[in-house]
Amino acid sequence: MSFEPLTPERRRAMTRQHLLDAAAIVFARDGFHGATLDEVAAAAGFSKGAVYSNFKSKEDLFLALFDERIDRQFAVVSEALDSGSHDMEEQFPRIRQVVRMSSWDDEFVTLWLEFILYAQRNPDAREKLITSARRLRSHVQGLIDHEYGAAGVVPKYPTADLAEIGLALFDGLGLARLVDPTAASERTMDTTLSFLFDAMGVPPGEK
Repeated sequence: MSFEPLTPERRRAMTRQHLLDAAAIVFARDGFHGATLDEVAAAAGFSKGAVYSNFKSKEDLFLALFDERIDRQFAVVSEALDSGSHDMEEQFPRIRQVVRMSSWDDEFVTLWLEFILYAQRNPDAREKLITSARRLRSHVQGLIDHEYGAAGVVPKYPTADLAEIGLALFDGLGLARLVDPTAASERTMDTTLSFLFDAMGVPPGEK
């Protein structure tokens, strides 16, 4: 059995990941405003200096946690898209399962909304939020472009617009669930996914 050497770079990566894992717990427990970097450091078992050596501020730590969450979700979605046929009828059940597992996390939606409202009154945080939001849209557009390419179909609508509309639909439904948990059921999710598949304009059976 061979072991990967614990190089300084690997040690830094492990420390950063440990801090992100601790931040997820602290932010979920206390919210963005209530959480402190001292508490994150304590939860991770490091000094506050270790936090600042990896993240410039609480804002940067939060957005790094958000970006990591998005990367994990898109890795799962990409695997589901490429794990079988690109025929829409066969692909839909795979995507539905993935979305049901990863979407509408009420706890995270609440935390995300808190940060959005905070960023509206803090220009620096707002610019960082815009960067993360654009990165998310780029991810979604990339998946859509990939699917059109796999199907050999020319998009009827700009894929950037399809990405924006899709995100807006799920964001809106996530907020609706915070107001009324019955407002967005699994049936609503299925309807939303069916609507988005239809909007892509790729008939079942297209290759």
